[in-house]
Amino acid sequence: MSRLIPLNYDKVVKALSKVGYVLNHQKGSHIVMHLDRKEKYTKLFGDRKPEYMIVVPAHRPIGRGMLRTIMSEANLSVDEFNSLT
Repeated sequence: MSRLIPLNYDKVVKALSKVGYVLNHQKGSHIVMHLDRKEKYTKLFGDRKPEYMIVVPAHRPIGRGMLRTIMSEANLSVDEFNSLT
């Protein structure tokens, strides 16, 4: 199992966009993304049940605890998330 290191929010947004999430809106320091291309997510990870909307805090860096929350909402493991960044 890989280690999870704190990342800047732009890398997290880029990783989520690789699996089908797109920017919905931003209010203050919170970026709201929604799953626009579910077929892309299903092609990569099979028949999982990810959250439709994910909020990414625009912080530099995002801590490991918040990254784990974002990964669980997207239904991704640490190795899968690290391969996207």
